[in-house]
Amino acid sequence: MILRSTMLLVILCTPVSAEVRDLKAFFQERCAVCHGHDGTGRGPNGGKLGGRNFQDAHWEAKQQEADLVVSILRGKGAMPGFRRQLSEAEARRLVTGVILPLCARKKH
Repeated sequence: MILRSTMLLVILCTPVSAEVRDLKAFFQERCAVCHGHDGTGRGPNGGKLGGRNFQDAHWEAKQQEADLVVSILRGKGAMPGFRRQLSEAEARRLVTGVILPLCARKKH
């Protein structure tokens, strides 16, 4: 019983942050090359490959969170899929925690 309690305590005290990816860093490393660091689609390859401008109000108005997650995991157009690098939960957090906030930073 004591051994089982000790094991449970070790599991619960293990830092979760070691398992949680820094999705902002993932975006900067993998996505910003086309979408730009600020989400405007002006990354180094954005013009050549058609990097989506997340701050485009017309595009943003048509987007559903679930569709964005699918695009990230499966890829779309020139964009590769990231199913091997991200879980579905991580892709959803990438959308809600990184991409949607970039959409909100529209320039007036």
